[in-house]
Amino acid sequence: MENLTVADLTLDGTNLTKAGATEKSDSLKQVFPESYWADRFNRAGLKNRYELTGPSEAMEVQSKVKTLQETLSSFRWPADGFGLRDARLVVNDPALDNKISASITPKDDVQRYYRFYSRGFTGESPTLLDSGIYKFDMMLGADKSSLEVELTKGMDNNAVLEAVRDAVNDSTLPVQARIIKQNVPGANLDDLLGTGSALAFSVNTAYVATEENRGDSTQNLDAANELSFSDSSGHLISHLKLDETQKPIGPAIEARYDLSGLVAGSSSNYLSKAFDANGTTTLASGEHSIGYTIGAETGTITFRVADGDSWETVLGRIEDSAAGASSKITAEVVDAKLVSPVYTGDDYYLIDGKSVSISAVSPKMGERLTLELASGLEVLGLNATAHPGADSVMVINGTTEVRAPSEFALDNGRVLVDLEQNFGDTLPLRVASGVEEMKKNVGLVTDAYNDLRKTILPSEELFREGFADLWRDPVVENRVDLSWMGFREAEKDKEIWFDSDKFYAALIADPDKVQKLLDDEDGLFTKWQEVNDQVIENKVSSYLIPETSLPGPWLPEPSPRTELELEKKRELVDTFDETFNFDFDTVTDDTGRLFSKKG
Repeated sequence: MENLTVADLTLDGTNLTKAGATEKSDSLKQVFPESYWADRFNRAGLKNRYELTGPSEAMEVQSKVKTLQETLSSFRWPADGFGLRDARLVVNDPALDNKISASITPKDDVQRYYRFYSRGFTGESPTLLDSGIYKFDMMLGADKSSLEVELTKGMDNNAVLEAVRDAVNDSTLPVQARIIKQNVPGANLDDLLGTGSALAFSVNTAYVATEENRGDSTQNLDAANELSFSDSSGHLISHLKLDETQKPIGPAIEARYDLSGLVAGSSSNYLSKAFDANGTTTLASGEHSIGYTIGAETGTITFRVADGDSWETVLGRIEDSAAGASSKITAEVVDAKLVSPVYTGDDYYLIDGKSVSISAVSPKMGERLTLELASGLEVLGLNATAHPGADSVMVINGTTEVRAPSEFALDNGRVLVDLEQNFGDTLPLRVASGVEEMKKNVGLVTDAYNDLRKTILPSEELFREGFADLWRDPVVENRVDLSWMGFREAEKDKEIWFDSDKFYAALIADPDKVQKLLDDEDGLFTKWQEVNDQVIENKVSSYLIPETSLPGPWLPEPSPRTELELEKKRELVDTFDETFNFDFDTVTDDTGRLFSKKG
């Protein structure tokens, strides 16, 4: 009888051999190692952990990602134009977020709010000026306003100052005048030396010409912002002895400001009802007028309506007429929604329409726009949607200040605060050293990164492969340069150790390089913020491993989810192909059975 080779198999999951054959490799041991059963139980534990803690772990990681995102957003590079040693940054109390916006003014754009002071007068004393009409010119940049004041016999100094104040405030230029009374030099304003009653002339910093808003103008910025006064008839300006204030020298002062935003001001605005743009107007044909008053100025917005005009045509004519009526008002046709006649059974559809908005332009303190509609224009609905407007009021270090619009200049114009929402509490705002603030903020960013890493690593097996490396990769890619400026990875967990002294030395040695490494398009903080935005948009839960990759320990193996698992699967197939190379269709003995050495 021909000798037959009998396959001798051990099917306990640990050792597979073929009788009469030598082992070709240890690949079977690699496929079914001694920890095979431990791996089965570990997978069962992982599945159980996934079901119990996966969603909560994802929420915790999402929270840490948002913290890192917020911390990165608080990092700012000084932009005031001074060297880093003298640079300043504004630091808001967190409660001020969305209530104000504050910034350091670039040194080339700094302008004082108060531009001129008159000498001090004894208010109740009779004026030394003769009665009559006095004329003077007031210029701001290239714009001039010719003003006149009538003085009558018996007027005291207070009355003269009030007449000048009113003439300035009624002018078209964005210049304000106010009377300040003090018994001691510097009692109300630090550099106002006159005692008694004095005039203070101001230009709100919101109207200052800067590199950012100058447009196509080629005029020198200093000339564009220069305020001047000159007598044209009489010697009223000479009598006031106006003294020009000086721009501050050097960077903003490191200081704390306690703020309370009482009124967030706004310009007067009227918005019409919404109309079907293509619908035929219901206004009567002919000429119509809308009267307006703003400050001391009055006028009329006149427009014509022809038979068959659409609402869009009529609203456009109102817009054009308002633009030509006065420099202190503007109008704009805007998109709007109106109710469709189509009823769904639950509600009416909203369809696209058009409205016209009429607003005050750069109003001064106390200026309000009012409209008076001629008969037949009630259908426009302008008065029904009127916002009368208000001046902005803020308490700064215990002193109540009023501005129009809502921009307040602190530290002689070197710090700007824009009041956006009312808040009654007194909250702090700090001006701090730019370098020290950056050192602190970089430390906070690295702390937030480390907190995120500490949260992910213990649960890393619950997330898709490489999830934690989304944030680490930018660190690895630029390890040498980051180490130069004080960033170093710990050996064990790869958290970042931040050396603030080394960072300071790098800042002073090469600030441009530091800014590039952090804030540039490929900078560390920029890359981290991009990852944060992507992960938050996708939601951290989407980065959890698929639940289908975690079956129970006694179920068939799941589909591979990593390259390592794919390689092991290929190795298993190759091992069986190489090892079991006998023909299973050949009868191996009289019974035709395979048997185990264990019986």
